[in-house]
Amino acid sequence: MPVNGLLLTLSNNAELADTARSTIARRQEVSLGEASGHWQPLAVDTPDVGASHDFHEWLEALPGVEQVDVIYVGFDEPSPIPTAP
Repeated sequence: MPVNGLLLTLSNNAELADTARSTIARRQEVSLGEASGHWQPLAVDTPDVGASHDFHEWLEALPGVEQVDVIYVGFDEPSPIPTAP
């Protein structure tokens, strides 16, 4: 399960930014951090890499979100590459 730490740059338009925040907060896989100005940190826990990619694209298309920066990516999935004994 990929866990992504993201930092969003939200619109300078307060109404758009607030709408984006509340839309994102309704998603079950999201934990919002404390906002600072127009920056909104969040963590996203998705079932697989494809869902993580889809969520990232959804964020980028969301009105009120100006930029999505990936701060952290962690995997709790078994590695597809065998490890040496």
